[in-house]
Amino acid sequence: MTMKNALKECGVFCTLGNADLDQIEKFSSVEDYQAGATIFTEGTSSQKLYVLQSGKVALQMQLPNQSRVGRRVSVDIVTRNEAFGWSALVEPHLYTLMAVCLEPTRVVAVDAGKLRSLLDEDKRVGYELLKRLIGVVASRLEETRHVLISERLMVV
Repeated sequence: MTMKNALKECGVFCTLGNADLDQIEKFSSVEDYQAGATIFTEGTSSQKLYVLQSGKVALQMQLPNQSRVGRRVSVDIVTRNEAFGWSALVEPHLYTLMAVCLEPTRVVAVDAGKLRSLLDEDKRVGYELLKRLIGVVASRLEETRHVLISERLMVV
């Protein structure tokens, strides 16, 4: 599958035309990771927006416990054709979660700086992409909310 096709199948990019996808494909690459590999960590500079082609990725957050030693909790599992790393498009451009591969994984990695430049230059593309991206953000926020509520219930 070409990178363009992978982008087209992703909900964030699916409403864009072929010419728009051709532009984005120019600053995208395919990356492969082994099971257990970390794609990015919470709080680091977000350089890329990712689209999962194959495998599974857990989005995790660090939670402190009573002994002050943190532990990771999975907030969501990313599956085929889903985007993750949305922080790359939103200031301050820091990842809000950690992405860990649960199995061998292939992603399309989109250079965030170049994508942001395209979105600034072409407001139509920017509007279409960000309109779809906000759905991803809302979904992750809802999943995080559920995790935190369940954690609170266990502590009480």
